Amino acid sequence: MMNARRARPTPLGGGVSMYAVVAVAVVLGIAAGALSIIRSAEITAATALDQSAAAFERIDELEQRLGVLEGKLHSRNAAHLGAELPSKRRSYKPQTVELPAKRESTTLEVSSETKGTKLSSSGSKSKPGVMVIVTTNGNRYMNWQTRVCYKSYQAQASKPGSHLKAFKRLLHRASDDELMVEVPTIRIPSAHPDCDVWCQYPVADRGPALLEFLSRPEAWEYEHLLIIETDHVFVDDLKIPLPAKGRGVAFPFGYINPTYPTVQPIMRRYYDGDLADIPGTGNAPVLLRVEDMVRLLPVWNEVTEKIDQDEEAVKVLGWVREMYAFSIASARVGIKYDMPRVPLNPLMVQPPADDVLGKAIICHYTWGTILKDKSTDSEVWRWDKREYANGQYGDKPVVPMLLIPPMPPYSASFVTQDGQAFSKGKYDLLQVMVLHFNTAVAALNEVNNGVPLGFNTLEEAAVASQPSKEAWEARQKIEAEEAAKRAEEAERKANETATKEH
Repeated sequence: MMNARRARPTPLGGGVSMYAVVAVAVVLGIAAGALSIIRSAEITAATALDQSAAAFERIDELEQRLGVLEGKLHSRNAAHLGAELPSKRRSYKPQTVELPAKRESTTLEVSSETKGTKLSSSGSKSKPGVMVIVTTNGNRYMNWQTRVCYKSYQAQASKPGSHLKAFKRLLHRASDDELMVEVPTIRIPSAHPDCDVWCQYPVADRGPALLEFLSRPEAWEYEHLLIIETDHVFVDDLKIPLPAKGRGVAFPFGYINPTYPTVQPIMRRYYDGDLADIPGTGNAPVLLRVEDMVRLLPVWNEVTEKIDQDEEAVKVLGWVREMYAFSIASARVGIKYDMPRVPLNPLMVQPPADDVLGKAIICHYTWGTILKDKSTDSEVWRWDKREYANGQYGDKPVVPMLLIPPMPPYSASFVTQDGQAFSKGKYDLLQVMVLHFNTAVAALNEVNNGVPLGFNTLEEAAVASQPSKEAWEARQKIEAEEAAKRAEEAERKANETATKEH
């Protein structure tokens, strides 16, 4: 057991304590982090250059203030740290590069006459059936998933008597991408164009995009909407009776728990009733009538916006905060969900967490799987969407469609990466997901050599996939602002350290 008393800091040469050395190293590390963000930029607009220059000037000032302490650190204390400090900047300035040519936008404009009107584009009332909606910002990672999702949908929707009647991709993005021809798409301009390049929370535009979509005639073509995500694979047709007004079908997510002790205070800020009224679900998959979506979506967006401005709520709810917002909004407007657990849930399963398909029509491959042989402790098979085609960010803007490697014959000695037994049921369910995923990939590769429709090569498609100039400028502006904030924080800590030293 370690001694509870803290050792007194040992003075180093020049009267600088080890604590001061570490403090300076931390400060310089923060400054280096600011520099690395700006160095990573590929395209820079004029406004972003000005802001980047301001950030560099602040870092220069910081480096000057740290000069004395840094000299002591290098000359007397480097051996104590056991590593070199980050190197200083050498007159780096981000370079502007030429943007690739873009195709003309095919964005559909919204007419004020269509807002709130329950009419299809043909002027008739909504028809019985389900329109499947998937939202995306069109990045590399989500686009290969979308291609598999849509192809698997087509296989099930083509069955006689299917409830699945239409598929729409809502692309919340500042410009078109490479799937405009292959996948039925409506592009809705993003309120966060920087997310077309990269951002911390790329789903921020999902709710607003859905709300915008409801103002368009296409949204009213069929009576029901099924909201899904890009990493969903259809493995069967929808067989259940479609829900009546005021009711929906959803999936019970175990990690959405409105009555959990640390979550309760947040829920009570946004819902006055019994917390048991808030369903433990999210916005996908969910099956609802269009008119119920019209009641729900404005409230969902309102709650999401308020939670995003609530620092404590963001910290407690994290990435799934919009799912909580959707559940709160559902309780507010009085929508009740049928959401039985697997194997009775009629919408979705999540291999390898689940071990039977049951009544589900979708496999959600959010969990990665590593199979090991317990007897040899060797890995025998793995697949994770985050590793597919060289990972989320990969080496090619448009992903070649690759088959999931075949699974080895089942063995009772299989365990997961964390040593848990891998049952035959889990194995069989994963096989179902792999089968339908690979069937979709094979079908994609049979047409146009796997290249997205509308292009002759992956390289052509890659040009169309690039974010717009507006998106790059937005990203660069944010990165410059973040660099300036990091420099300010580094300066503040440097001043604190210098004060303590004196």
